Amino acid sequence: MPTQETLDQLSIKDEIINAFRPIEQLFKIMNTTSPEVYGQTSALYAEVGFVLCNNFRQILNKLATDIS
Repeated sequence: MPTQETLDQLSIKDEIINAFRPIEQLFKIMNTTSPEVYGQTSALYAEVGFVLCNNFRQILNKLATDIS
């Protein structure tokens, strides 16, 4: 059975992910913009954003695993 400390750490992780979610949504929106109107810049920024978001989640998961 998880300890209260483990539950608190998972709660903090969830809070961080939820706070970060609007940034991920912004990158998703940027990825759907029309290249004919906005060019490729938005899609390229979105791709960079997706990679950064993925890296962030991996590091956050590793930290959460190391702590528990």
